[in-house]
Amino acid sequence: MTQTRSFVLVFVVPLAVFVLLGAVIFGGQALSETRDDAEVQQAIAAAVNAGSTSVELVNLQRVDHGYGVCGTYRVTGSDKGFSSFYYETVNKKVVLDTSSQAFQSRCGFSTLCDTF
Repeated sequence: MTQTRSFVLVFVVPLAVFVLLGAVIFGGQALSETRDDAEVQQAIAAAVNAGSTSVELVNLQRVDHGYGVCGTYRVTGSDKGFSSFYYETVNKKVVLDTSSQAFQSRCGFSTLCDTF
């Protein structure tokens, strides 16, 4: 009886605590990433006057130590292909001009091209 109790206290309880802690940490990060992506989509939709039409994001890449996001977007249902963007997470500002200093210095070659 005492051997079973010591096994539970020494191995099972710490293992359960570590599993629970890992689930909380990684689950919180996954929810944060989803929230950030939705924020970027809303900012781009407002910048391109998409109205109620949604914006599709692909090739997202965190840059500037997590303070920015580079990637490509496309307005859903549009004839145009994908276009590149840079989003500043601190100022919540979208840069759609690929020849701008902000885009060039942070995204550079992280996106394949302006439009494909």
